[in-house]
Amino acid sequence: MTTKHCLIVSLLLWFSAVESLAVNRHWTTANGLPTDEVQQIVELPNGQMLVNCEGVFCLSNGAGFNTISCDHNSTYALTTYAKGYGRWWQGDSLLWLHDFYHLYLFDARRLAFRYDIRPEQADTIIERFTRGALLREVPDERQWGIINALGLASVYGTMVEDRQGALWIGTRGDGIVYVPPRKETSQLLPNKHGLIGIARSTVDGKGRIWRCRGDGVECEEQGTAILYNKKNVEGLPYNRVTFIQQLLSDGRYLLCDSLSTLGYFLPERREFQPLNAKLPQLGHYRHFVGACPVSKRWTVVYAQNGIFMLDTEADTIAPFPAEEEIGRYTKKYNCMAKDGEGRLWIGTQNGLWSLAGDSLSRIGDLRSNCIRSLVVDNDGHVWAGTSCGISRITPSVVNMGTEDGIPEAAMLERASHITADGHLVFVTTRLSGVMFHPDSLITDELLLPVVITAAWANGNPMNLADDTVLPYNQNYVSLQFSTLDYAHPSHTRYRYRLAPFEKEWNTCTNSNGQGTAAYTALPPGQYVFEVQSGSTNGEWSTATQYTFTINPPLWLTWWAKALYALLLVVAVGSLLAYYLRRKQKKMERENDERVNYLFELRDEARNQFAKSVHIDPQKITQNKEEQILVEQLLKAIGEHMGDEDYTVDLLASDVAMSRSSLYKKMQTMLGITPNDFMRNVRLKHAARLLAETETPINQVAVMVGFQTPRYFSQCFRQLFGVNPSEYRGTKESDKR
Repeated sequence: MTTKHCLIVSLLLWFSAVESLAVNRHWTTANGLPTDEVQQIVELPNGQMLVNCEGVFCLSNGAGFNTISCDHNSTYALTTYAKGYGRWWQGDSLLWLHDFYHLYLFDARRLAFRYDIRPEQADTIIERFTRGALLREVPDERQWGIINALGLASVYGTMVEDRQGALWIGTRGDGIVYVPPRKETSQLLPNKHGLIGIARSTVDGKGRIWRCRGDGVECEEQGTAILYNKKNVEGLPYNRVTFIQQLLSDGRYLLCDSLSTLGYFLPERREFQPLNAKLPQLGHYRHFVGACPVSKRWTVVYAQNGIFMLDTEADTIAPFPAEEEIGRYTKKYNCMAKDGEGRLWIGTQNGLWSLAGDSLSRIGDLRSNCIRSLVVDNDGHVWAGTSCGISRITPSVVNMGTEDGIPEAAMLERASHITADGHLVFVTTRLSGVMFHPDSLITDELLLPVVITAAWANGNPMNLADDTVLPYNQNYVSLQFSTLDYAHPSHTRYRYRLAPFEKEWNTCTNSNGQGTAAYTALPPGQYVFEVQSGSTNGEWSTATQYTFTINPPLWLTWWAKALYALLLVVAVGSLLAYYLRRKQKKMERENDERVNYLFELRDEARNQFAKSVHIDPQKITQNKEEQILVEQLLKAIGEHMGDEDYTVDLLASDVAMSRSSLYKKMQTMLGITPNDFMRNVRLKHAARLLAETETPINQVAVMVGFQTPRYFSQCFRQLFGVNPSEYRGTKESDKR
């Protein structure tokens, strides 16, 4: 076989592959290309595509392209005209590019152009490269054959095969054509295909197909069909049947007609046993949608406005355990299925639910929360037809996309089926169908790392290579990321978080394979953004991190805070000093007032002691201790009232005090000496004797310890201002 014949065979093989590929994608200026003239495409180590559109460069971001800046005044102008476009890798990070007129140096790690080119010109290889002697990007004969086979007449001559085996073809005025790698995709079924009818029907345990019709219910077995309606079924009230479901307990079927008559259908006996009369609660439900047996005894029956459990042995109903929680989201139930692990899957108008025992969970990240149909494949994985395409649910959520040949169309309610060879069939609302084998759409795909493709602060681009430092007012941060999985963009799912701002992961999916995260009004601090991609089997990739710092404003910097702290210390110190001064003055004032008050009390006590003949210990003392002392003194003096030899020393001894201590105490209380106190007590006792008795004055003097009447009269006159005789005369006059 000649080389030409080999080329023809390879082209034929390629053309046949192209026919089985998913739909080619087409990127233009509408997707972010600077222009539609694509002259050069280079795949970078991280999987991004660097695209040269007539000297304007951009990078792929997973869903489109982001333009990157290149200062042409700082690039190297070639002295001679180069032969087309070329590229050459210096190591694994420096990419040399040239067009007809300029030489460029791109740093693949920093994702930015460098302009320190002249020192490198001494390198012989680079010198040859600038003359176009290396790696001219011109398709070979095989590639030209592929380009022509695709009908791409205006191609600059650049074609790149990426890491997933897909082709990127740059065109002259028509952007980029992306040809995905070869794989088996789904098959579209016309509305008259036999599998459409089967998917819309019920297949029982014996393989019989039950079709609900306007004139009854039809059973097909081995090509033979039997129609059951009210003409040949006893008790069937109406011919139009809305659903039929085989029960697990026996040969009965649960059947409902368009008048919401629910009952047991026994095909062998051609008998229908309605339940509505026995169970008036059934009248609360507007329209019965379907049923799902969960055990030999219990069957779940769901409607457009509720759900309940039917006891098929006792013919009673019970509440569905998860109805209250699901009712927070919707009352309309569309479909239900039970998988091999015993989990019950509940499809509603607003969410998909999984019930395992008492554990209820709502499934997120679906293309649509409106679940129309459910089916379990041969591997036990649950699939859902939604109002916008098809999703695999277990072991992890994978949304099917147009690259899988799955239309983003609304699926018909309870219209799905698994064939004998494991193919799944879903029916759309337009009564067309889509059929595929799960293994052909979802394989053990490579778990690609996540690439941060762009970041913005208040709408301004951020540096992706180095830690970015932002001013305090640039705190509205958004990030764009992707695994750059162009072959299966719909299968990609992400989880991300911003530490320390978030502790829990956020999840997101997007049909174009790109994810975004946005944060508003972030406070100053250092942040680490983490993002992971999920595989189809539920694993997560190693986290990609991006660090940035938001500086505080001048008034919140560390030195400003230190100044605030210092000022606060000074202010607190000043306030404390002011408070202490005020408190000291207050205490001094209160102390003065208290001292004055005590002085007043002392003056009053001394005045009371000086003027009153009767000595009251409570009135001449200020506290209990002083009162007890005075009482002891009065008692001791009273016991020695007539003893002129009873001295102060003896008095002090009787009250268990020293002479000096007694002296100080008497000075404090009454401002007199102990000797004066003892003499005054005796004189006051004498005054009472003079006033109350007829005892002679000389005898009174002796009774109070004075042996000489003259000294007694002298002391008495000093205290009371009158002689004893005058005092007695005064009291006598007072008596009259």
